[in-house]
Amino acid sequence: MELANQGEVWAISALLNQAFADREITVKVSLQSNCLRILLESDRVPDSESAVALIQEKMQDLRYDRIQSIQVLGRVTEVNQTLWTETVILPSSTPSIHHQNRAVEKHSRSLTRSIDSKGLGALLTGLILAISLIISPLRIVFHGFLILVHEIGHAVTHWLFGRPAIPSVNLVYGGGITLVFDQSIAVICSVYLAIAFLIYYCRHYRFILVLLGIFTSIYSFCLLTSTNLMLSTFMGHGMELVAIAVCLYLSLSGYFCRFAGDRSIYGMLGFFTLFADFEFSWKLTHDPDYREMYEGGIGGVIDNDFVILAQDYFSVDLSVVANVFLIGCGVIPLMVFLVFRYELWLRERLGRLLRY
Repeated sequence: MELANQGEVWAISALLNQAFADREITVKVSLQSNCLRILLESDRVPDSESAVALIQEKMQDLRYDRIQSIQVLGRVTEVNQTLWTETVILPSSTPSIHHQNRAVEKHSRSLTRSIDSKGLGALLTGLILAISLIISPLRIVFHGFLILVHEIGHAVTHWLFGRPAIPSVNLVYGGGITLVFDQSIAVICSVYLAIAFLIYYCRHYRFILVLLGIFTSIYSFCLLTSTNLMLSTFMGHGMELVAIAVCLYLSLSGYFCRFAGDRSIYGMLGFFTLFADFEFSWKLTHDPDYREMYEGGIGGVIDNDFVILAQDYFSVDLSVVANVFLIGCGVIPLMVFLVFRYELWLRERLGRLLRY
């Protein structure tokens, strides 16, 4: 404390790092002229109000006349961008900070993100590549990606509801098919054990416990009704929507991209899947020959997914299911952009909820 009173930056940094250790926040301190600059870094967006209050508490006994203001900045470790800034102007040469006397200048908090030049370039490159593929014979090569995603969607959902499943390729009629086995009590028990483990692991986070309780209730309802079969049928195409969202988001954000071309590849896969699904749902509604072929099923024996959904679960025309899926394809890119733009705000809100 004595060295901190003498203005030793490393001593002030050590004092604040010790104070923020339980919050998993790293503190970096620098002295620029008469302003003490404090940078707070964490995996989640640091809460500005509580952070400034704690800094006040720890520094109110300092006696170092050179400090006339304190600038506090918060940012997420993996995002190289300041999310919020607060400046405390000290009322006198004495750097003792009192809430009733201090003047706080709040800068606008940048909790929204814009698409940077690399992200925009990756999206445009991916878009051009996807258009080139979708109109060329090479689309048959990347059609395998759609089959893989589709069958994994079926398999994962079947496993979730206790039915062991193996995604595979249909060597007779082309495309893919998922081999599904009888429901297993052992698999269902494993799912509930996993939920129980999560509840125990997150027992200190009330918000997560509420979410787990809601998930468990919905899961149990689906498991005890035919809803689980409906979801298993839908999640082939549903996983394609997930793939569109994930690929476009990775292209936008650059997360998990190690090489320069990774973002463009993600963009290409996202747009290619989007265009293929647009074409699929549009042809089901407006191309009688394509619809007749689709309604004929796989080898005239196995009904296709949307036929099962339309006839067995919703009792509607096939075009209704196709149009709903078409709308979903259009909504996904918008949702991706909104999540990307407000990701920092969502992180801050989630961080606050996790503290309750």
